[in-house]
Amino acid sequence: MAKESSQKPAKEYSAKQFMRDFLEVVVPAVILFLVIHTFFLESRFVPSPSMVPTIEVQDRFLMNKTAYWFKKPQRYEIIIFKPPAEAGSKDDFVKRVIGLPGETLQVHRGVVYINGKPLKEPYITPDRAPIQEFGPVMVPEDSLFMMGDNRNNSQDSRYWGTLPLKNVKGQAWFRFWPVNRMGIIR
Repeated sequence: MAKESSQKPAKEYSAKQFMRDFLEVVVPAVILFLVIHTFFLESRFVPSPSMVPTIEVQDRFLMNKTAYWFKKPQRYEIIIFKPPAEAGSKDDFVKRVIGLPGETLQVHRGVVYINGKPLKEPYITPDRAPIQEFGPVMVPEDSLFMMGDNRNNSQDSRYWGTLPLKNVKGQAWFRFWPVNRMGIIR
């Protein structure tokens, strides 16, 4: 005699169950993404070679929008900002903070001087040191002096002036692409 199956047939997946699953999983995920993207982190990339070799063309990284909620940008930090009108661009820029409010900055013989003292810049290779003389110029209060790491291929504060602090959007934080260069941006 054949043994009769006592298993119940599988229930069909209904539209009602689908909607319930959708509301429980997809909707919270989208809301979480929107909150993170709006207030905390945003994906960015660099379209130009102005930050080479620190950030290569087309590198993808996260911008930390909270970095300057309670503090001002510090020297050497790489920030994302809305450029001043003098820059002639509507796209955000990515540059390094070099001069702080109240400081006098000058570029002489490939070296940046802050208040007459040479600035230590281990991220600048000799082939990327600035070839043009600049300054001296004083950084106004509530402003920053920005420069790209690829000094001779960067439209920065030497061309369009200082950056108002109010234009700062966040800090370049974590590179996620390409995978072989993944990590914290310094």
